[in-house]
Amino acid sequence: MKRNLYGLVLVRASKVLINLTKNRHFADKTKLIGVLFLLPTLFFGEVKADVMAKFEPVSIAVVDFRGVLAKSSAALSIREKLDKQRVKYKKEFSGLEKKLRVAQQKLAKQRAIVTAEAFEKRARELKEDARLAQKRAQATNQRLKNSFDQAMDKVRKELLEIIAEVANETGAGVVLFRSAIVIAVKKLEISKEVLKRLNKRLPVVEVIFAQKK
Repeated sequence: MKRNLYGLVLVRASKVLINLTKNRHFADKTKLIGVLFLLPTLFFGEVKADVMAKFEPVSIAVVDFRGVLAKSSAALSIREKLDKQRVKYKKEFSGLEKKLRVAQQKLAKQRAIVTAEAFEKRARELKEDARLAQKRAQATNQRLKNSFDQAMDKVRKELLEIIAEVANETGAGVVLFRSAIVIAVKKLEISKEVLKRLNKRLPVVEVIFAQKK
């Protein structure tokens, strides 16, 4: 209704301006021109207000994603299992390394009493054994990493679901990660509640260690 009224006034004012251009009342024409310039401003200002009225304020929540993930019972249980497996493999490879070192020392002592051909052959064998041991150690580390990543993915998935759940309950339309902002009001934080629910819902996670090929 207001837009139609502005349009009607604008049209009438334009007609008056045309009529005034035919006479000598320059001062009146100047005033009317000012009014004509003002009307579009009022008109578009009203349109902008109508558009802005359609948008409602959005509530924001903040969560320390990395912090919650690191402190969660599930993540701590995963690291504990992984550390035990690392100790086991470290012991195994330490024994293998010791055997290779003893074999190399023994070969060095035999250098004066064996033929050059026999010495070179044995040296190549030990070198190949060392290469295979290193390759095996690298493969083991990769398997441990894959096992860790797979287990942590389960925690991340559950964490994201809980964040969405808490945000919905609190009416938050946007959730920001704490690492992405500099300052956040404490009342916007949902990290404590998210961590509480995560620990209750997913206290531990099974870690599947792939077998050696």
